[in-house]
Amino acid sequence: MTWSTIGHQKDKRYFESAIKNGHLVHAYLFSGPEMIGKKMFARDLVRILNGRGLENNPDFIEVGPKIEDVRNLKSFLSNKPYFGPYQVAIIDDADRMTIEASNALLKALEEPSKSSVLILVSSKPRSLLSTIYSRCQEIKFQPLKEEELVSIIPAELKSEDKDLLKQLSRGRPGWILKNLENIDDIRSSIHNFNKVLNQGIFEKIQYASKMHDKDDLPELVNNLIHWHYSQDGKQAKLLKNLVSLSNIVSQSQYNHRLALENFLLFL
Repeated sequence: MTWSTIGHQKDKRYFESAIKNGHLVHAYLFSGPEMIGKKMFARDLVRILNGRGLENNPDFIEVGPKIEDVRNLKSFLSNKPYFGPYQVAIIDDADRMTIEASNALLKALEEPSKSSVLILVSSKPRSLLSTIYSRCQEIKFQPLKEEELVSIIPAELKSEDKDLLKQLSRGRPGWILKNLENIDDIRSSIHNFNKVLNQGIFEKIQYASKMHDKDDLPELVNNLIHWHYSQDGKQAKLLKNLVSLSNIVSQSQYNHRLALENFLLFL
């Protein structure tokens, strides 16, 4: 079996054995951090199960968490496989399903077809309805090892850029692929943030004013958490406050500028 997904060897062996011995179950829950490779692995599995690509494949559907998505899924599952042997569906961001969408999916889980395989993908599996969670076999995806990450980082990058990518990715290959072209900006943003920590009140207020409207503020704060955590002589208070800041700026109902100002002024 040929996999395009990097790493996750244990999960590959599990599915290779399940396919060979006919032990596939009806519904799987692929859980783990965002950008760790869950959806790529799921798409790989679809190709392997049916020996066909995903494009224009009548035995494959990928949907989101909206009620109309789940209705399309149920319509898809009402048919028999065209080529087979399986109908395979991927439900991305499954934890974001509404109660209505969850209940609609539950009916499909309660009356499974022997020829269908459902794969729910989620970075927050405990947000799923317990009745859905209990009907899925959870596959927990773990961060990749450093030697596995090396294979997706271009060899021509400077060693310090390679190190920074590995530090900030925390074993997430999707994060590396997304940010390969942004590494200079990421390094600069970390430098500027760390620099302002040692400046006066005026500079901190000015920095907060500049940063609070940026869409990438939550990502910057997460990068700072990962960067500081990877450094020697970790500052426990700084990391604790960065985690608190991350929780606030990831939610739109809070005043991000005020949170950033408070973080900088009272650290």
